[in-house]
Amino acid sequence: MEDMEEFREETGTAPETEASPETDGEGAAEAMRQLQEMNRKLREENERLRALPLKERLYEKVHVSVRTLDIFIGCMCVLFVIVVVLGMING
Repeated sequence: MEDMEEFREETGTAPETEASPETDGEGAAEAMRQLQEMNRKLREENERLRALPLKERLYEKVHVSVRTLDIFIGCMCVLFVIVVVLGMING
């Protein structure tokens, strides 16, 4: 109670305890605009990713450097070839 009296003395007004219907409507409209903007950005990102080739889409999803990912893919290819060759020799 004393806090409210101090606030009135300092500012000359009473604090608003409830939001007016106009403020609620404006807040809802602002929230709707933000959601629409976020939705638009996500659609643009989705369209951009669909336009990329498979290799680029893979690079977008994995958060390592391109060089590191290329080295990893190269090592896996070499390992696959070694396994196939060993299978043919022992087979």
